[in-house]
Amino acid sequence: MTTGLLGAALMAALGAYYFCKKKTDRNKALLCKALATAVPGGLMLFHLYGTTPGREQAAAVIGTTAAIIFYMAADVVLEYRFIWGAVSFAAGHICMSAGFLLSGESVLYIAENGRYRIDAGLFGWGIMIFAVLTATACIALCKYFSSLKKKKLFLPLLAYITVLGAMSSLAVTAGIRICAAGVESAGWTDAGGAAAGLITAAGGVCFAVSDILLGRNRLGRRRSVICGALVLILYYTAVYLFAMRLWL
Repeated sequence: MTTGLLGAALMAALGAYYFCKKKTDRNKALLCKALATAVPGGLMLFHLYGTTPGREQAAAVIGTTAAIIFYMAADVVLEYRFIWGAVSFAAGHICMSAGFLLSGESVLYIAENGRYRIDAGLFGWGIMIFAVLTATACIALCKYFSSLKKKKLFLPLLAYITVLGAMSSLAVTAGIRICAAGVESAGWTDAGGAAAGLITAAGGVCFAVSDILLGRNRLGRRRSVICGALVLILYYTAVYLFAMRLWL
């Protein structure tokens, strides 16, 4: 608990430095931005050090670690080449999605014979959540569609929204599964599993809202400082919660 709180405080301090100094000391600010994203991954690996993860937990850890690395790269690249930064974020979302699927946390589960099976009920929930998230993103960004079509960026935006919606819906369905039953093979107790479930679902929602707000703030004519701060807070919260689910 203490290391988690200290990590969150360090993350907040690094993020605050970036936010305050990004215009006056860009290089150091971007370094702090990426380091803040790295903190949850470091905490996750610290808490798991010396343990022997099972197949499911190993998949979750590898997927989350790979995603965090891509997010760190995106933190920097986004400031120079927005499109390539978005590509890096999308790669991170794909890694996180793979972690949710291969760990058996979400719509897939591992049967007794070791093979993956689809949870039909949870898959239905996942489709509905995906539809709600993607529709929300499209509604929030629809006024920019015409200008994006002229710049030939409309299809890339739809692709990103699809990847974001898939990752976020997998996070929410993972939260539902973990809350309902826990993931015994990952070593969670019932209480720990329920907490991890709520944390995972919250992380998915935070990431979706953060990216939608980021899109509106970047595509709009005027950039809001308050909106920029909220985007950063939600983004760091999402990454922290995704990593935190693995050390509860």
